[in-house]
Amino acid sequence: MLKPVKHKKISDQIYEQLRDMIYRGEYEAGQRLMTEREMASFFGVGRPTVRVAIQKLINNSLVTIKQGVGTFVAEHSPLDEHAPFFQLLGDDDFSITEFQEIRYALEARSAELAAKRATEEDLQLIEISLERIRNEKDAGVVQMKTDISLHMNIAYASKNTVLIQFMKNFYDLQLHVMDVAYTKIFKSMELNKLIFKQHFEIVDAIKNHNPEKARKAMEEHIGVVLAVCQEHGL
Repeated sequence: MLKPVKHKKISDQIYEQLRDMIYRGEYEAGQRLMTEREMASFFGVGRPTVRVAIQKLINNSLVTIKQGVGTFVAEHSPLDEHAPFFQLLGDDDFSITEFQEIRYALEARSAELAAKRATEEDLQLIEISLERIRNEKDAGVVQMKTDISLHMNIAYASKNTVLIQFMKNFYDLQLHVMDVAYTKIFKSMELNKLIFKQHFEIVDAIKNHNPEKARKAMEEHIGVVLAVCQEHGL
């Protein structure tokens, strides 16, 4: 039965823009967002509409409110059991290795498509993510959100709507899994230099619009992560 077409709520559109900026690292962990008044002026809407969008970000553990100070991107996003992929998995147990197997297939294709379709804006955001990873490596501080923002920017650059939605919907799960893997094994193995080298090779291939090289570089990168997880029984 046909039903009337409903326009997407303005608050949802604002939420999605802010969420994507967080996923892409345009808003970094701990960074302060614009005030409600500034957002309302920028988007040309009332403050109650902005408030609904911000509340949705809070509900999804993407931002936190500091009373009297402002709204900030969450430093750590606790795992939300109501997230889409957790709802899909239900009570099924899964391993980190299984998760990496899916990443291996999905993100290799993501890198390949990004090398074909990335715009100048995409490349700029990818470069910014890579530079942040470099700075963290040099400082000896690793944040999974920064790492994942690079992978998210590559996915957005693929211009494949289905792939992008997959990546958005398991963002929380990916962040949780990589935090666990890093804490349990990767931190002690000091793989930061190798991983940065692999990230650099992926980005270089995308910038040079070399799809095959980009795919192989991503396969090598996630292949290392997968092998380590298998070896340690994760």
